[in-house]
Amino acid sequence: MMERKTIMVLDTETCDLAGNVYDVGYTVANRKGEIVTQYNALVSEIFTDAEKMTGAFYAKKLFTHYAPMLDAGTISLKPWAEIVKQMQDDIAQHNVNVMAAYNLGFDRRVMRQTNELLGDGPIFSKPIQMLDIWQFACETKLSSKTYKELAKQNGWVSAAGNIKTGAEFAYRFCSGDFGFIEDHTALSDALIETDILAACYASKKRVPYGVMNGAPWRIVNQNAAENDPDIHGSKIAEAS
Repeated sequence: MMERKTIMVLDTETCDLAGNVYDVGYTVANRKGEIVTQYNALVSEIFTDAEKMTGAFYAKKLFTHYAPMLDAGTISLKPWAEIVKQMQDDIAQHNVNVMAAYNLGFDRRVMRQTNELLGDGPIFSKPIQMLDIWQFACETKLSSKTYKELAKQNGWVSAAGNIKTGAEFAYRFCSGDFGFIEDHTALSDALIETDILAACYASKKRVPYGVMNGAPWRIVNQNAAENDPDIHGSKIAEAS
């Protein structure tokens, strides 16, 4: 009998590639993408640090996205310890046995780094399977002839001539919404990544648990000679 998978799909937003996390969002879902709970919070210690936040990759979002969200009460400021405790509680309550993210190596690194700065003890109390959705998508949906042709037709190609493989483009392909623009806020991104993950699972291909090679875009662009900083977006530096 196949083991039931309950997946936490995590997304983080950071001030810089060094890794201060200011926005944490996640869903808990099954392989079909059916969500049982979701969570989002801004890290109060980081978000209220003006010096750190001026370096945020999408700094304009502080006014265009987060200010309205805070006003509407759809997101709130929480201490890092409270965010980690909520994650731990959701993992325990829902028997989460897979941690997934799009470019998981990045999110895992910055969560660990922020936890070293602000936390008290490890985030995970027991071993958990790791799944990079970027790797999974590149092995399944994005390496298809259909996607490659569609990407070329729509200009989803980097300056270096490589087919783009970021979450925005994977979601466009999986959803059929070719004009979709990624929000780059944590919960919003985690929600689309949950849908991408479900589409990958539905392909019935081997699941690359534990594989984090940092450059799965090369699976789609097998003739690429060099690293391509434009292939994924803000988080590609982790793969360089």
